[in-house]
Amino acid sequence: MRFNKNTALVLLHDALAAVLAWLGAYSIRFNLSLPTAYVDDALSTLAWVVPLQGLIFWRFGLYRGLWRFASLPDLKRLLRAVGLAAALVPAILILTRIGALVPRSVLLLDPLLLVTLMGGSRLLYRLWKEHRLSLSGGDAVPVLVTGAGTAADMLLRELRRVGASWRAVGLLDDNPSLKGRHLQGVPV
Repeated sequence: MRFNKNTALVLLHDALAAVLAWLGAYSIRFNLSLPTAYVDDALSTLAWVVPLQGLIFWRFGLYRGLWRFASLPDLKRLLRAVGLAAALVPAILILTRIGALVPRSVLLLDPLLLVTLMGGSRLLYRLWKEHRLSLSGGDAVPVLVTGAGTAADMLLRELRRVGASWRAVGLLDDNPSLKGRHLQGVPV
């Protein structure tokens, strides 16, 4: 995999998300008022948690895809990576005999926050890009698409992605059960 500016930005984003999730888990655990006794523990464990999670994310290929095309397979890969990290973090903290107190609830909250931050930002970026592209087709010619199956779904995605000079306004299909339904916001 080539390392470029975009990959570096995504790595930085995910490292920041890992830090925020870990500290956020501590903060939520203590009702947003972290006792001073736990501040040092939260910060000292970050030196182990963030690099471990970053390595796992790298090995799971989270930096090979493009956020613009983030999809369900990308989300599954993210969930598997975070799940493995959630299992390995306590093991590493125990094996390295770090004297930090890590509440069990932090170990449960961290992966939830991490998936929310990492998956949510990828989703929001994709939505923003698609919305921006769909706005660029103001002079698009309205068209009707024949069929409402997989091929029509792929065609609608491609029309939105490339900002084509056509805009689907409806889908025609011979299946009466599809009447009144929508595919990607286009009525059948």
